[in-house]
Amino acid sequence: MKKNQVLFITCTFSITILTIQTFILRLLLQKEIKEEKVDPAYSSISKVISHSVKHNVPLFLIDPKILYRAHVSSDEEDHIDCHFICLGQKVLHLGTIGPLTTQFQKNSFTEALEAESFKVMQFVGFEPILQQHGLNSPIPLHFIISDNHIAIHVAFFYERPGKFWWTGGYNLKQEELHSLYEMDFKKEDLLLLLQSAAFDKMEIHSASIDKIRIFVPLQHHMFLNFPNDSKFIECNYSQAKVFFEKFGRDESDEAEIFRTKAWKLLAKAKSLLDHLKIPFWLSSGTLLGYYRECGFISYSKDVDIGIWIKDFRPEIISLFSTNDMPLIHSFGKVEDSYELSFRDNDLKLDIFFFYEEESYVWNGGTQARTGKKFKYMFSKFELCWTEFLELKVRIPCQTEDYIKANYGQKWYEPVKVWDWKSSPSNVMENGQWPLDEWPEVIQLLPLPEQT
Repeated sequence: MKKNQVLFITCTFSITILTIQTFILRLLLQKEIKEEKVDPAYSSISKVISHSVKHNVPLFLIDPKILYRAHVSSDEEDHIDCHFICLGQKVLHLGTIGPLTTQFQKNSFTEALEAESFKVMQFVGFEPILQQHGLNSPIPLHFIISDNHIAIHVAFFYERPGKFWWTGGYNLKQEELHSLYEMDFKKEDLLLLLQSAAFDKMEIHSASIDKIRIFVPLQHHMFLNFPNDSKFIECNYSQAKVFFEKFGRDESDEAEIFRTKAWKLLAKAKSLLDHLKIPFWLSSGTLLGYYRECGFISYSKDVDIGIWIKDFRPEIISLFSTNDMPLIHSFGKVEDSYELSFRDNDLKLDIFFFYEEESYVWNGGTQARTGKKFKYMFSKFELCWTEFLELKVRIPCQTEDYIKANYGQKWYEPVKVWDWKSSPSNVMENGQWPLDEWPEVIQLLPLPEQT
């Protein structure tokens, strides 16, 4: 009997010890598995953000992929904790406002990172506003902060006179491009580095992503479709300088008065169309002036813009009229060769509506006296942003191709005699409006002083 009791006690003790050992082993394994799941990139990002706070270089998230995931998961909450960063993403995109930090603070930030074995690549460019005055003032455009786990791209944003944020594209050298490829940079990552971009000023607020406190743009949608809605082209100030050296600049009182009135008209039209959320671009003589002279052509005497016909809304006419820009001409119909002209005091704004075909785009023209129709054909183009006399406006990205279509190979030479029916290189006759449609397709509204 005693022998059996001893055996029972021994077995029970052994089972208990085995159970405890199994439990402890399980805990150790779970801890080891948990530790193995920690993404080393997370630690790297945490260190970079921590140093940015310590050295007053505030960073905000501009990464399209992470912003999209955060938006889909939590659209309304300020606190975001969705496990975004720890998804194996090799490149992370951040931004900072250049003028908010001194050069000393930027240097302290990079030195602290290098002390922790981070590699920092700095890409420097020039301030374009100062460059047009012959001053080459270097500014930081981008940082690449990297270690063995992740590459963090930091784009520097600067406020422009047109009240928008600009980040400059950098022309990578071959060895720099090779280094970025080794860091797993993909084509979409390089676009944020290579392409100049323009963004409306936005609000930045603090959020928590994967328990890392970081700033996030409230209007995050601006980065979701990069670079389609933000490509930026700088006006070629060097080309404009050469043009004026060769042909001179009209500085007469009449020319200066026209330039002032034209600017006010364009600014007013932009404000009204922005209110309606209708995209437009500089066209015809106004675009030629921008591209050739970075200003208005003093003898053009009007302002020209283009709008896709799909974006037309009747509210354009009523809104312009209630803001002292009455309609004075209406040609064609919405489905064919539509064109509107508005008057602002003694200056005219022409709106050309563009139609898309399979292989080209075009806008129409109508001769009031004969009802003849004309067609102006262009190769397909995309729209980019530019700054024109401190206004943020759109232009065709393929600007020179667009201008050559209108003005031919000699677009660079001033031409003061111009016939809209025959002078453009891309014009062709396009039939004639039936006589019974003239009251609809040819509307000439008299100026007030003519009544």
